[in-house]
Amino acid sequence: MEHSIIIMAKVPRAGNVKTRLQPFLSPEQCAEISEAFLEDAINKAQNAADELIIAFSPPSERDYFTKFENKFKFVEQKGANLGEKMFNAFQFAFLNNSDAVVMIGTDSPTFPPEFITQAFNRLEKSDAVLGKTKDGGFYLIGLRGLRKEIFENIGWSSAETFEQTARNIENLGWLLALLPVWYDVDFPEDLELLKKDLAENSIIAPKSFEWLKNLD
Repeated sequence: MEHSIIIMAKVPRAGNVKTRLQPFLSPEQCAEISEAFLEDAINKAQNAADELIIAFSPPSERDYFTKFENKFKFVEQKGANLGEKMFNAFQFAFLNNSDAVVMIGTDSPTFPPEFITQAFNRLEKSDAVLGKTKDGGFYLIGLRGLRKEIFENIGWSSAETFEQTARNIENLGWLLALLPVWYDVDFPEDLELLKKDLAENSIIAPKSFEWLKNLD
């Protein structure tokens, strides 16, 4: 089975990323920590699949990823909302002969890399897999096939995102597997949890650990 990982990535520019961490962090610091999160996501993914894909935005910032050219394929995020962008990224992967595709973002830097392996293992017997976040979203979605209905009528970035996505999958008659619940880093209080976790295990997200250490 051909495995692919998609990282949904926004180019870390001041004023465009992690804005909910302001004013605790400056726009420039939000861009810096976003870059650390992205690099940790890349490190986590790069040995976990046959093919690595970055779905990026905005299209004008494509050159930012030049340093990753030898490791990844690239696809522009296209769509009117997050659901359409995710669908189109998955479609790109499946059209490139992937049999099982796992998508992650960059907002959950400390989820264990073993969860990606578990996701692919679960896709051997299930049609889809989800990893829920504590705020009601998800940090990982994996699919063995693709249907637009999975991503329709979803309140994105809401407390209902996970439940609505899971319901869409199950309404297709698909078998859904679940991973352990984890957390996103979106608000200042999430940074405290991140600091605590990285103080105990810095290896899981070394770029984020180094950035936070310098912040102190």
